[in-house]
Amino acid sequence: MRLTMQSIHNDILKNLNKITTDMARLNSQISSGKQMSKISDDPVNLVTALGIRTNLTQITSYQSNLNFGNSMITASESALNSMKEMAIRGKELAIQMANGTMTQENRDSAAMEVSHLWEEAIFLANSQVAGKYVFGGYRTAGYSEAEPAPFIADMVDGYIVNGNSLAPLLAADPVAYSLPNPGDLSINGVAIGATTGLDPLSTAHADASAAAKMAAINAKSTETGVTADFTAASKTGGIVAPGTMNSGDLLINGQNIFDGVINPDPSAILAQDSDNALTNAINAHSATTGVIASRDSSGTLSLTAVDGRNIQITTTANGETISKLNNLTGTASDSVYFGAVQLKSDLPITLQTDPGPPEQGLVALGLSGGSAATNEANDVAGDGLLLITTIQQQKGNVRYAGDRDNNIAVKVGATSSLEVTKNGMDAIMSTGVFSALKGLENALLGEKYTTVTGAAEVINKTATLGSGTTGLAQAGLAFVDGTLAFTVTDQSFYPPRTKTINLAVDISQDTPETIASRINEIPGMNASWSTDGHLTVASSDPDRYTFNYTDSSNFMTMNGITQDALQSQAIQKSIGELGTLLDNLSNQVSDFGARANRIEVQSSLYMNLELAAQENLSGKEDTDLLKAIMELNGKKTAYEAALSAAAQTMKLSLVNYI
Repeated sequence: MRLTMQSIHNDILKNLNKITTDMARLNSQISSGKQMSKISDDPVNLVTALGIRTNLTQITSYQSNLNFGNSMITASESALNSMKEMAIRGKELAIQMANGTMTQENRDSAAMEVSHLWEEAIFLANSQVAGKYVFGGYRTAGYSEAEPAPFIADMVDGYIVNGNSLAPLLAADPVAYSLPNPGDLSINGVAIGATTGLDPLSTAHADASAAAKMAAINAKSTETGVTADFTAASKTGGIVAPGTMNSGDLLINGQNIFDGVINPDPSAILAQDSDNALTNAINAHSATTGVIASRDSSGTLSLTAVDGRNIQITTTANGETISKLNNLTGTASDSVYFGAVQLKSDLPITLQTDPGPPEQGLVALGLSGGSAATNEANDVAGDGLLLITTIQQQKGNVRYAGDRDNNIAVKVGATSSLEVTKNGMDAIMSTGVFSALKGLENALLGEKYTTVTGAAEVINKTATLGSGTTGLAQAGLAFVDGTLAFTVTDQSFYPPRTKTINLAVDISQDTPETIASRINEIPGMNASWSTDGHLTVASSDPDRYTFNYTDSSNFMTMNGITQDALQSQAIQKSIGELGTLLDNLSNQVSDFGARANRIEVQSSLYMNLELAAQENLSGKEDTDLLKAIMELNGKKTAYEAALSAAAQTMKLSLVNYI
């Protein structure tokens, strides 16, 4: 077959163009270092490379998450280790100040340093990484003016509302403060049951007692998240007048005080009850009435319930004239006095009842009347709704406002995540760091005592104090008639509420056992004897009640309890609490160390995966320079040969074919 010149020219140009295109491709690969610049270069290889790039992007994202998690863990460990150092310093101070040679001035100075440690611990608990709170749980940001950070000083943890005092009623009055029907009160959307029959101890208006309402509310606490406690009913009368008390002149919770059995009938009462005859007569029946009596230095009588029951005081005209318990006019009366209810929850509380007046559910709690009664700015009187959102102050307390249920986790896979930090409730509050440091500060200042144990050992608890056979003896001291007064402070109120209970001590009648029993009846107080005869006096709820005492009867001193011993034991107690704190903080540091190890393992895994993916991607994308240069040189040679051949071909003419 004969080829035309046109065909020859076309073949030469096609060959030269192909070589030129290949050379351009090779030059591009060599200059860019990449095998492909567009899909058409190698569609199959490019799709594979894009898949590898997607994997690398995910790996980079997970590595970024792990780096963030590692930063959070590092900050957490640093904060906890710093708190350990504070606890060690606090324990050193406590051990130094426990020495009997230290003066109160020394202890006051140490208390100031401990106060600074407490403040610094709060600062550390609010540590941040990239603007996110380390111990906030899921609430790493988004705090408010009221709650500026996860940990807030001098604020109640959670929400507390204290019902106001209820006006006394006559025993014959209609019941006004009860919850007669289920649903008269709803808490957080849960209907509270009726209070009917829940208080077997109150003798009048039992369905309206603090005990009955507390029982009804606590029966639903798992559903509402709200618990109830009581503030004991109390009544302070006037100054006791002289006279003669007869049987029936004074009844307390149905018990005839001057019954002619336990107390004489009649009984002479001195002005101001100076010999404590009236006070002792009431206390002689306290096991039956659930009420204790106290008299102050002016001769004013006060009654306090030992639990959530009501106090019913029934007097004749003569009984009222002498006791002044119900009124100052000497008018016979049968009156009932009520305790109050305290509600507490980790979260805001919603109370609902039928709109009023009378807003029955809120009336029962002493919380009707709008913002003036509740101190809730948005509370409207009569609307049947009360939202408890105000955060109460509580000096020396720390509030946790972060997420209590969830821990921060980072995503390390399509369906997997890794916990890196713990919420502040579990990581910080559970260690007791704030309470331990504040407890030491209070001990050094000689404030807010919660327990003390006597050094002396009683031999006979039932012997009268004046008999000399109790086994309690102190050099140069003896029991004397006097007053043992306990001042109990309820820290759940702001400002805290204090109540002083005076116990009259008659050494011819009282025994160590009866005095301890009377201390045990004081609301917020417990007293007990150890098996070896040592007296322990303590608050029934250390988080709520603290106490101090004065004693003109020498009862506490004879039991080996003095103000110095009270403070010394408080400091020793703090030493133990700080030791426990150190163990707790060490456990938390270890836990975060384990989390750091998991992060390190995961990071190492992704580093290896990244290297493998990059190597794989390089194999798909990157140019083999040696191979490409050799191929380019080959193409250049081919191109030159093609040009030479084309030149020879172009020289042919018709003469060559003749």
